[in-house]
Amino acid sequence: MLAIKVLHEFAGAFHAAIPVWNPVTGQSEQRTTIIDPLTGLERPVIGLKLPYVAAMATGKLPRVLLGQWEILGKLRTIPDTVEDFTGFSIEWDLIAGTLPGSEKYHAAGSAHVRNVELPAETSHIAMPRTRYLAANPVTRAWIDSYDPASPVAAPPAGPGIDASNIVHAADIWYSVKKHWCLGAQRLISSRRAAIAAKGGAG
Repeated sequence: MLAIKVLHEFAGAFHAAIPVWNPVTGQSEQRTTIIDPLTGLERPVIGLKLPYVAAMATGKLPRVLLGQWEILGKLRTIPDTVEDFTGFSIEWDLIAGTLPGSEKYHAAGSAHVRNVELPAETSHIAMPRTRYLAANPVTRAWIDSYDPASPVAAPPAGPGIDASNIVHAADIWYSVKKHWCLGAQRLISSRRAAIAAKGGAG
């Protein structure tokens, strides 16, 4: 839920401006702009666009029970402050309140939104546990070969293999690697453009 709320925060849904948070001091600063690392230009925090965001088993029922009314109507709408968004839901998730036919995540505008439904046996509470998958060579290899554009192969099975959280772990890892590469390409392109601009100015 917090990831989706942050996207709406960046879209200006709750405030006209957002102060910069300093992670070193643990305090907000008296400014609402940053220097864009790609362009070198000053820009507001509002309107920041993230490359990739994922949300796992986020449902409306907990928002109602916790009285989080400000996000309730926005929970399934993904604003333009992210390029790629993947929403994972569990079939018959009584904790999240996502029953068959529940509302899917959808884009408010330009965001590319994917909905991935996980098997009903997926644990709402245990689904963030994925570190053990990287420690096992068999599950690690399955994750490395995963491609969401291809039919999903049967998860590995056998003695000593726990693949209960492997599908969403593989999907997230695929997207993280993808956007690492895209981010590196953008950085290289921006630096080349800056060098070319300096050369032209000289």
